[in-house]
Amino acid sequence: MALIGRILLLATDSVSFHSDEAVVALMARHILQGERPVFFYGQAYMGSLDAWLVAIGFRLLGEGVGTIRVVQSVLYLFVVATGFAAAWVLSGRRLVALTTGLTLAVPPVVVALYTTATLGGYNETLVFGNVLVILGYQVTHGAARSWWRWLALGVIAGLGWWTNGLIIAFAVPVGLLVLYRLWKPHPSFPAPRTRWAGPLLALAGFLAGSAPWWVYNFEHDFAALAFYFTSGESAVTGNDKPSLPFPERVFGLFVLGLPAMVGLRFPWSPAYVLPPVGAAVIVIYSFALVRLARNRPAANGCPALRPDARWLVLGMIGLFALIFLISKFGFDPTGRYFLPLALPFGVTLGALLVTFGPSRRHLPTAVLALVLAYHVLGQVMAAGAEYGLTTQLNVQLAIPNHYDDDLIAFLEANDLRAGYTSYWIAFRLAFLSEERLQYSSSFPYKPTLDYTPADERYPPYRAAADRAENPAYITASVPEVKDWLETFFAERDLAYDFTQLGPYSIYYNVRPSPPRPPFPFPK
Repeated sequence: MALIGRILLLATDSVSFHSDEAVVALMARHILQGERPVFFYGQAYMGSLDAWLVAIGFRLLGEGVGTIRVVQSVLYLFVVATGFAAAWVLSGRRLVALTTGLTLAVPPVVVALYTTATLGGYNETLVFGNVLVILGYQVTHGAARSWWRWLALGVIAGLGWWTNGLIIAFAVPVGLLVLYRLWKPHPSFPAPRTRWAGPLLALAGFLAGSAPWWVYNFEHDFAALAFYFTSGESAVTGNDKPSLPFPERVFGLFVLGLPAMVGLRFPWSPAYVLPPVGAAVIVIYSFALVRLARNRPAANGCPALRPDARWLVLGMIGLFALIFLISKFGFDPTGRYFLPLALPFGVTLGALLVTFGPSRRHLPTAVLALVLAYHVLGQVMAAGAEYGLTTQLNVQLAIPNHYDDDLIAFLEANDLRAGYTSYWIAFRLAFLSEERLQYSSSFPYKPTLDYTPADERYPPYRAAADRAENPAYITASVPEVKDWLETFFAERDLAYDFTQLGPYSIYYNVRPSPPRPPFPFPK
């Protein structure tokens, strides 16, 4: 079902391609050319593993957006498979595993979007997280002497830490379970003298798996930690904003993020999708969570989940909420940071369904069908919307892909191979043109004209633009940026030629002398 659903989604061509994804694609291309990036260009907190996997796809299938989608879809199938396996390990019940697998295979829009388009490692983080749950539960319940599992637990945790710090949403609950069982050992645990051998193996594995993270940070003054410990978004964007007030984080958690995880809203819009049906789905998940917290037994009188599994699932949800509220992840409640909840939500729903007795034997099917139908309907509605499924979180800034080929053809025909534009244009233009067009991210992309030099993710593009004798200047979708640029030219008595291609405004042949950055944007 996951494979069929993904093929259908890709057939709609409704998942847009933006610069964040283009950066990963460019990294993959550069890897094949001999470069060895450790982190996402310009953001030293998200590892380059996804770019390496995309590079393998490029080598096998050729470079292109379609190859990126294939690589992410293969990873997504692993997400579904490992999620099914994790639910089975935690419950030993086919209905719980099937429910979890189906909610991953027929997911809400937020999961469908971020497992189709890549922003640099979310699929890998979900796979690693699911495997951590499997291994963590096994080594604390019957496989404590399985040294390879301990080692694998550490290696996977390390790879996850390098790939995306969001892995802590899985690693912290699993780590607490391990510590609890070291304090109150399971009967399978070794004698006290060798009890710490497994955890020490896991630590060694963690250091090995996260080695790229450590090497880079020792050589760059622990730059990766800046994302987690600087205020606001300065580590990501260069904007030093004050800390987001706690009430706004709570609002983001309960009004934006959690509703997105059950399909009640799309990541790029605050509006709710079919609120009456969505409200019913919210009630179902809330009821399931309450029943799990109260340890409601299955219909046969046995616990719905295996020993300690209930606390692990509840801990994953509760600790995620805590991490979101106190960390920098709380600055983005749109949905992508909520992806680790896909597994515990599926298990929680499955644990509810097994509590229905024989007199209500059709109720589990009806409940699961309602949830899955809501997910499908959300995907259909999103695919048919104006912007499709987009990783651009503000649709006012979204630039449709319909005119990209026309833009590339025009720029090449007029020998405008370098110049100045905004982040959301520069990198996708570079990848789609096979880097024949190299534009500097020197323009703001917000109506407020806020600009940060951190948007210059790849310095060679700026160098190419500065060398160009006849640079072009391109804006799109944001009238305020277009107005500012025209005012800027007028104040300096600069003449220029102008062409409009869909959302793209192109200024070229600027004379007598084309201006260069830094540009005097309003404060």
